[in-house]
Amino acid sequence: MLRAGVQKALWLGLCSVITGLFLLGVMLLIPLAEPPGPAWSGDALVLDNVHIVDTRSGEVLQNRAIWLKQGRIEQITAAGVKPAADYHYVSGQGSYVVPGLWDNHSHSLKLSPQLHHPLYLAHGVTYLRDMSGCMTLDDSLIACAADRQRWSQQARSGQRSSPLYLQQSSFAINGGAEVPADFPAFLRLQTAADAIALVRHYQTLGVDTLKTYELLNPAQYQWLSTAAANAGLQLAGHQPWRVTLVDLIQARQRSIEHGRLFLFECSTVAMQLKQQPMREGLINSDVWREILQSQDPALCQQKMRAMAAARVWWSPTLLTLQLGAKAADPAFRQDPRLSQVPWLLRTLWQADADAMQNRGADQQGRPVHAELLKLAQQQLKQAVALGVPIIAGTDNPDSFVFAGSGLIDELALYTQAGLTPLQALQSATLWPAQYAGVEATAGTIEAGKDANLLLLSANPLQQIQALRQVEGLVLAGHWYDKPQLQALQNFSSTQAASLTINLQLAWSALRSSPFRQQFAD
Repeated sequence: MLRAGVQKALWLGLCSVITGLFLLGVMLLIPLAEPPGPAWSGDALVLDNVHIVDTRSGEVLQNRAIWLKQGRIEQITAAGVKPAADYHYVSGQGSYVVPGLWDNHSHSLKLSPQLHHPLYLAHGVTYLRDMSGCMTLDDSLIACAADRQRWSQQARSGQRSSPLYLQQSSFAINGGAEVPADFPAFLRLQTAADAIALVRHYQTLGVDTLKTYELLNPAQYQWLSTAAANAGLQLAGHQPWRVTLVDLIQARQRSIEHGRLFLFECSTVAMQLKQQPMREGLINSDVWREILQSQDPALCQQKMRAMAAARVWWSPTLLTLQLGAKAADPAFRQDPRLSQVPWLLRTLWQADADAMQNRGADQQGRPVHAELLKLAQQQLKQAVALGVPIIAGTDNPDSFVFAGSGLIDELALYTQAGLTPLQALQSATLWPAQYAGVEATAGTIEAGKDANLLLLSANPLQQIQALRQVEGLVLAGHWYDKPQLQALQNFSSTQAASLTINLQLAWSALRSSPFRQQFAD
């Protein structure tokens, strides 16, 4: 009887495994849902009775009508219009209109159309500068240049609810350890010839920006910067640990990312640390304390002036420092927006916050990360005053960085630092258009420019939090009213809670060789 019972149990267990695998396979084959489209899509639209925020001067042009034709601003007239029959009429009811917002540091996934794009649009983000990409032609997890170009084309035609991607980045180039063993050897960047081959490779993938990362050594950086310049590609990304700011300026790197930039560059202790290779545990809370105590204001001003003179841009992504500052705050850890994040990512985020909380104090028990954030905010204000050009970015989906609304979180940190609401708004509108070389078509609201517009119930020049009071959105001339924007948010929340999406996310991560390589490191 025991033998028969064991056999039955094994049989039932085997049946359960087979059934589970079958159901898993079925779920992975289920077609992905597409987000809601515009409330209205067509060639001609007029927004009447609106107040236009001039992102250059900070003036408000009251009581205007904005005429849109084939995805562009045709003309701006006084309010109170009676459009021809072929124009779709929308009464702005006194809304304030700003250009569509830019998040200048994001990381898009194959599942971003379900998880991120609806949230970006619902919060007025119409442009993304994606700072990730694929090493080869395709990847199961990461959005590639071809994906982003396709999504942008579909958004312009009204077939998809997606922000626009105007630039295309490579995978983070990090010295070679990030490259899977079966990938082309030149991606490891061990010679100057490899750099030339790497640049050509990324050009064939439609990439125009090579992303630099922490572990590039000075020789690799020099090879890469020379090959990129010769091919007409730009560098943007992290400051490699052992590459000096002078080297980045001389190489004409287009932008440097993250709030640690001047925390390190203005510290005499950090400059000494940078003489040795980066390794796990090199920077702990006690070292952060030394970095805080060794800031050199004269050195800081000198380096900021050099960046400003060279027009090297900075994307501070202060939200990446906020995690350490707030990891012990229950309200921060229980943000209601977590319902818009898949379970798999939420689990990783909470584990990241736990780790930050556990190592957040020095040997005297003094927390350091809140001080680091405060200092980075002070350095942001000083950098802007000295002419360093900045572009606002979030680093979504980094831990506790939310798609769409996270950009307003970032801009709120800027105004807390002492930037004016206009400067904060410019960092997400006018200045990114200048950075991208598209100021002729974006960044302000003028005749002839692209029709990407955000309608607000309050004036963001008085309080940057007014950017949260969204009344409507125009994306490439297509109209999203407030109910449709709410439908986009609801869609993302439903997708994040979906077992199918969570399984898809896990399965796509497991199948991604670069992702597996990162975890192996």
